[in-house]
Amino acid sequence: MKNQYFCAVVHTGEDEFKTLTCIHIYSERYVWGEIANKYLNTFEYAQKSHEDPYGSIYHLDIKEYIFNDYPNVYEMLKQSLLSIGENITNPQIKICMATSHEYRKFDEKFDNEMSFLEYINSETAEMDKNRPITVEILKEAGFEDVTHDYEKQFHKEYDGLDDYVTLRRWTDDTDKNPEKVLKLDIDNGLTNNGAKWNLHIDNNVCSTVGSADIDTVWQFNTLMQVFGSRFRL
Repeated sequence: MKNQYFCAVVHTGEDEFKTLTCIHIYSERYVWGEIANKYLNTFEYAQKSHEDPYGSIYHLDIKEYIFNDYPNVYEMLKQSLLSIGENITNPQIKICMATSHEYRKFDEKFDNEMSFLEYINSETAEMDKNRPITVEILKEAGFEDVTHDYEKQFHKEYDGLDDYVTLRRWTDDTDKNPEKVLKLDIDNGLTNNGAKWNLHIDNNVCSTVGSADIDTVWQFNTLMQVFGSRFRL
């Protein structure tokens, strides 16, 4: 099974094209390989490929080949274009292979998943696994102190905490889809597992969707991925 990406582009000027939409399929059939073997096994294409390896794949109009041999892909592109008021039969519209980077611009969920994969495989993630969350880190990430005096007094008297703090942040600046926006409240009161922080997570209408006792930046960032947010510390 292979991840494969296709885009529809329209000519906007001399050697200039605008990407209208992009789709993703997961299939056992290697579309580009089949197209190359069936339609492009020529000396002319081999020369073009040698001169422009990237353009000979990602700038080549394969609409006719997709229409003839891959009706499922053609239909997906057709419906995607119709959703933005475009007609796939427009001769100005080309169908090309696309990269995962191009597709990420059209699929926020996919982009978030890929970003998280890049993060967990990075040196930063390795450091974050052992980097404790601090008030300074939270404030640098945009959290605001919303601690009430009565809360400080309560936790000092009953829990022996001299530095109790509650911080809050909405994720509307990173999560452009309103339904994905989270309200995050994090405090350093007593926790059930002895962790330093309790993170309480509400959705965009302030209904609780989760909470966790955590210590590290990596744990926080992993929870943001679980709840579909692009926000990270």
